[in-house]
Amino acid sequence: MATEEQKKERMRRLFNDIIFGYGKGLWDLFGEASQATAETIGEDILEDMERELGLEIHGENPQALLTEIERLIIDEYGMVKSARLEISDHEVDIFCEGCQLWNVTQQLKEAGVPPYHCVPMMMARAALHKRLGKKARLIGIKHDAEKRSCEIDIELV
Repeated sequence: MATEEQKKERMRRLFNDIIFGYGKGLWDLFGEASQATAETIGEDILEDMERELGLEIHGENPQALLTEIERLIIDEYGMVKSARLEISDHEVDIFCEGCQLWNVTQQLKEAGVPPYHCVPMMMARAALHKRLGKKARLIGIKHDAEKRSCEIDIELV
């Protein structure tokens, strides 16, 4: 019988495979339009954070909002080991290390699909748009396979 740690690792791999399959399948069917699903998922995650973790984001500035979301995905979900962000007038850069969805973002990239199901990106875009009225679009994600890190670039429009 598997240990609890082995079960967690297998479950993580299974979730990566499922997310890859859905992401690739939607992309094959709908192309760029499939990215609209990311904001819906991000909004659902934000609602869960508001309900379960007391996240309050109405009236916050983008830096405070995204910093709190960053803290929650590290401390409460364990989604990434570390993250930091930089915000300018027209761009948000999110730097993540040790993401639990590293494999799926790599697989999507290798399949020629933008990794639009990246959790920090989905949450940031949803928070900026739905909560602060700022439209945001993914510019790109740069991966460093050696460090298992990425930089997510989001343009504020």
